[in-house]
Amino acid sequence: MSVIQYLSIAATIFCFCSLLSFFFKIVRLGKPQDLSERSGDTGKGILYANTVAMMPQNKESAYLHIPSYASGMLFHIGLFSSLLIYILSFFPFFNHWISGSDRIHLIIPVFLIVTCTCGYLLLIKRACSKDLKPLSNPDDFISNAFVSTFQLTTILYLIMPTQNVIVTLYYIVCILMFLYMPFGKLRHVVYYFAARYHLGFFYGWRNVWPLKENE
Repeated sequence: MSVIQYLSIAATIFCFCSLLSFFFKIVRLGKPQDLSERSGDTGKGILYANTVAMMPQNKESAYLHIPSYASGMLFHIGLFSSLLIYILSFFPFFNHWISGSDRIHLIIPVFLIVTCTCGYLLLIKRACSKDLKPLSNPDDFISNAFVSTFQLTTILYLIMPTQNVIVTLYYIVCILMFLYMPFGKLRHVVYYFAARYHLGFFYGWRNVWPLKENE
């Protein structure tokens, strides 16, 4: 492995350990305590919070912004796909595959072009929208830019895996993103699950979630 790859591994370990510390902090806070009388199933409430409740028609205003909601979903799928590719990039079999004459792997960057475009469009919308811009802070723009650029460099890496400049650029972007992640909104990768758990527990306990079919 090259020096830049070792540096990216170090950044990844730093990021993972930092996020893990956030996770343990949440765990130490303990299970939510509710003094009201239990009338529902918290397990079903938690499951509902992470599935049906995330659908646009069940959110406060997402159903009014379906294109943005769909773009956000694709953007996140592109991120997790790119993270998987990053992990695979350290394995010889994967690099041999994307460097070979069989170009079927180019289907992946075609998909990532879509997800990456969604990310940049959402970034532009945040910067230009009279409603979103006043609610945004620098971290919102930086986090989006990092993830969008991470997906962009992943595309370049998949297309030109033997170009040293591209490979170096790819791992530099990875390093910067992983170093920034524990300090910005990207750490919601941990807090999201805790928030949905607590939300599902709260409404499941009160038999509000799952919603009844006639509601």
